[in-house]
Amino acid sequence: MYQSQQRPSQYIHENSTMRSDSNRVSQTPQTTSTTTSAQAGAPPGQFPTYNTGQTMMVPPPPPGSSTTHISDNTSQTTGPRALDDEKVYQWIIELSYGPNREQALLELGKKREQYEDLPLVLWHSFGVMTSLLEEIISVYPALSPTPTLTSSASNRVCNALALLQCVASHPETRNLFLSAHIPLFLYPFLNTSSKQRPFEYLRLTSLGVIGALVKNDTPEVISFLLTTEIIPLCLRIMESSTELSKTVAIFIVQKILVDDAGLTYVCQTYERFTAVAQVLKNMVEQLATQQASRLLKHVVRCYLRLSDNSDARKALKNCLPEQLKDGTFAAILKDDIASKNCLSQLLLNLADYEGQPQPQAAPASSSQAPLNMQPQQTSQMPPGVNQMMQQQEFSQPPHQQFQQQQQQPQYAMNY
Repeated sequence: MYQSQQRPSQYIHENSTMRSDSNRVSQTPQTTSTTTSAQAGAPPGQFPTYNTGQTMMVPPPPPGSSTTHISDNTSQTTGPRALDDEKVYQWIIELSYGPNREQALLELGKKREQYEDLPLVLWHSFGVMTSLLEEIISVYPALSPTPTLTSSASNRVCNALALLQCVASHPETRNLFLSAHIPLFLYPFLNTSSKQRPFEYLRLTSLGVIGALVKNDTPEVISFLLTTEIIPLCLRIMESSTELSKTVAIFIVQKILVDDAGLTYVCQTYERFTAVAQVLKNMVEQLATQQASRLLKHVVRCYLRLSDNSDARKALKNCLPEQLKDGTFAAILKDDIASKNCLSQLLLNLADYEGQPQPQAAPASSSQAPLNMQPQQTSQMPPGVNQMMQQQEFSQPPHQQFQQQQQQPQYAMNY
């Protein structure tokens, strides 16, 4: 478990029904430490591997980051504000101190789309983040060695993760979220392999939190994720999970590749490039029979972004799946003009490598490190577009989207 460090309370809201000190909510975030799965050191040139036996100390946010009054942060909010809703504070108190925490998680989750400032209220309210982390840590024993996670426990944790996703997506709490290293608490869920529905919901909702972090192309987010084992965890999910989990996982990998630092990191060594390229190739082979358009467009964009690196482009000339060259996906891309153009550009980039005329080929970034295409050593690989719909939003927790997909086969997400 973890211990919380107590600090002087700074009250952010008071009304006629909440006048006692016990009913006031502090805006100072918690500092926590816990024993959980943390990033491990990796051999040079390889992705970091997941290790469940290390102790992680979660550092506090940078000095001064928790001293801004919430009412100042939300002064420009045009719609209704969580600060003005007494029920929000009642559920926050219930979440932190009351016996009905599960109901509080559910009710606060329903207000995520109603109030733009809810992430600020959640982050700056005393005890809330600690309570959410406690919900997450409480199910760790049910993950391994014998998976015993129940549907009710999974749904409860998914509701907690939905609130974390809310905090992760807000521009004023995103960096604080990263500074506290909260994404690391989700990696044990991403590392599970059970195909039972409770585990799938948990993986999917955890991916939704990471997806909320990367969808705005913030360099600080990519820099943080590159210091963790997120890429091998996503590659594993891309190869063996459900279609919806694969879609969110490859969306995260694509966003990492779009960033120059992410592309340089993946293409820096033979081992990293091969791990990504092999999983993408396996996905193409699967898509040749499954014909899933949402996955295919992300695969094509990942390949296209890899081709922006000159050495990776040289390697792709030899390892690009034939299905992307011989028109296997012509029918599925018939109505997807953007993905069709990306595939055409990819093939032109590879043709340009052979010296054929290609006036529109995208130049390789000068900041990208050269890729040594000779294996440096044998290692155990993880199992296993430049454009993205900018309106991409996880309008509801991904585990709820997954449930709807099971009930409504025609349901489509805007990835």
